Amino acid sequence: MKLLLVLMSSLSLVDAPESDVIGSHNPVTVTLGDNAILPCYLEPPFDVRTLTVEWKRDEQYVHVSRHGKDYLDDQDENFRGRTSVFHEEMIFGNISLKLTNVTELDAGSYTCFVPKLQSQARRGFINLTVEPVEQKNDKGSQTNNTNTEPGNHGVLGAVAITGISVAVCALLAVGIAAVLWMKYGNLRGQEREYLPAQRDNAGL
Repeated sequence: MKLLLVLMSSLSLVDAPESDVIGSHNPVTVTLGDNAILPCYLEPPFDVRTLTVEWKRDEQYVHVSRHGKDYLDDQDENFRGRTSVFHEEMIFGNISLKLTNVTELDAGSYTCFVPKLQSQARRGFINLTVEPVEQKNDKGSQTNNTNTEPGNHGVLGAVAITGISVAVCALLAVGIAAVLWMKYGNLRGQEREYLPAQRDNAGL
């Protein structure tokens, strides 16, 4: 009898999981209306399908999985029909939560909890941040403005080049006019000096 008790106790110690629950140090950021995956896993990996996994947010039940099945009787109404876990990956210690169609009310601090773990780190913590859709549109509009600015600079550059060309042509025209005026002005002056001399010779 004593030998049987010793064997049973030793088996329970071997089967007892000693993995730590690991959440995420960095917040998970998702846009309003999109889907989010809140990462949580056991390290070292352990098949958690035989245990209970509880997801909570501010003491509200988000999702409960037990022995590979979902138990959602105590689930908060805000999360109805929008949560799931990766049952096929629980054998590798993956207890992450998928949350679909994220709303503003979903933002906050989440806890993944495995009550029957022998480890002291039985909880993982994840913060979820929800961004409004408007921020994505604003980024898009800024990008469009950036793309259109070079076009505006191109128009201004063309106007500037046209203005410079006109100014150069005007200067050339003024210069040619000045040269012609000086040339023909001197000729007329010489003619005026020459004509009186001819008149004087004719009188003689």
